Amino acid sequence: MWQYHKSVDHKYDMKIMHEMTQCSYTLDCPKYEMDFVHDLKGQELNRLYGGSEYYMLFTIPTSNSDYLKFSLSKEKYEKEHEKIVYDNLVTYFLFLMITLLISGLFARFSLRPLNEALRLNDEFVKDMLHDFNTPLSSLKINFKILQKKFGEDAAINRSEEAMQTIASLQSNLSYFLSHSPLSQERVDLEEMVVARVKSYKSVFPDIDFLVDIPKCYLEINRESFLRVVDNLLSNACKYNVKDGNVYIFFKEDTLVIEDSGIGIKEPQKIFDRFYRETSRGMGIGLHVVKKLCDELDIQIEVESKLKKGTKFLINLEKVMLS
Repeated sequence: MWQYHKSVDHKYDMKIMHEMTQCSYTLDCPKYEMDFVHDLKGQELNRLYGGSEYYMLFTIPTSNSDYLKFSLSKEKYEKEHEKIVYDNLVTYFLFLMITLLISGLFARFSLRPLNEALRLNDEFVKDMLHDFNTPLSSLKINFKILQKKFGEDAAINRSEEAMQTIASLQSNLSYFLSHSPLSQERVDLEEMVVARVKSYKSVFPDIDFLVDIPKCYLEINRESFLRVVDNLLSNACKYNVKDGNVYIFFKEDTLVIEDSGIGIKEPQKIFDRFYRETSRGMGIGLHVVKKLCDELDIQIEVESKLKKGTKFLINLEKVMLS
């Protein structure tokens, strides 16, 4: 903007100099006052001077001692200068608004095909995820029938674990596509964790679960927090060792989920999207967990040692009910 004002000042001074020069030939300039001076007093000809007035001096062809002076009062100079600045600013902002309008219309129409393609893709994925519900429900029922018919069977358990992984991926993808503002409700932490542990015990019978959670309540979105617990319990089971254990306890407003599994090489990367250290999974489960924790206003940390196990700590202080 400073450069703009300097440019306007320069153009205005050049305009005055041009008009005064023309006046020195025509002598017909009502805008400027004309006078004669007898001494240049060290001043140069054909140059614009400012101060209490703005003026220029010119030679008179018929005289060697007198000089022609055209001047403009400071008040008139500043008044016209302000008008020119105002007119230029109006023109500048009008041009800017027209440019923004044209750019907005161009962006809207040029991006419309892309937005339409994204919308159709979004709807297609949502429909596909919805269609997963029927075969997943059928698989769950049939696994229960098989377990009842053949009892505990390693092949059946592995197949059910794979099915649970698919169901978990479906839930995570659904969250990304249909995320909505989170409503809060009263949640019994002990009841929720015990129910989820019971479910995982049937899928991972060789893992020993230990739950130590007192009766306490949270003010939180149930579905989102359940997804956090499910993802962490699922990982604690999938990446555990044979005959390993999972310990879930509550201490100092913090829910801790600890396992005796294979551990994590780079815990600082574990919440990055698509990061994974094994060929299992897609690397979005813990990324979803971190996003949900941020939106639920709860803090999550991870501690891990290779071949020793992993511990997730979820600070629930901000959502605890007294």
